[in-house]
Amino acid sequence: MAAMSRVLRAAAAWAARRAGSAGTTGITGTTGIAGIAPRLPGTLVPVRHSGDHGKRMFIIKATSFYDSRFLSLLRFYIFLTGIPVALVLTYINIFIGEAELAEIPEGYVPEHWEYYKHPISRWIARYILDSPEKNYEKDMALLEVEARKSELRLMELEARRLMRHRGDGPWYHYETPDKNLVDNSMKSTPDN
Repeated sequence: MAAMSRVLRAAAAWAARRAGSAGTTGITGTTGIAGIAPRLPGTLVPVRHSGDHGKRMFIIKATSFYDSRFLSLLRFYIFLTGIPVALVLTYINIFIGEAELAEIPEGYVPEHWEYYKHPISRWIARYILDSPEKNYEKDMALLEVEARKSELRLMELEARRLMRHRGDGPWYHYETPDKNLVDNSMKSTPDN
């Protein structure tokens, strides 16, 4: 923003100098009104004094419209989401509260989310996160897949070693077809 205002200020000063050097006699000569022509920097300009409040000057500065608009929208959207979240958190903490530790009844198996103390943590563990059993099964499946891959790699290395050692390989199992079996009749008359 500041760099843009400096560029605009420099462009305005250059335009004023250019217009001032273009000749002010043409403007004042046709209209007959002095003071309409742009003035060069450093020339005296009449300043209007409004009462006893001293000079009132128009100071050119960078605009703050976009900054204030951004901050206003940021404040609005923070409050738009922050106030409902604060109300929900307050309601949960006041009316529901944290869980209390109690004895587990005979024959009852607690679910995995019942081990958390806060209601929000319980809700997240129940509806968003996976259960520990599921995580364990996923890890075990991943380990099994990697173990199978390592076994296949070892078997492939052993097969390659044996092929090099014995001098055989898959290339000995494929017979080269006889060239007389190739049908070249289509090449003899390509236009048919």
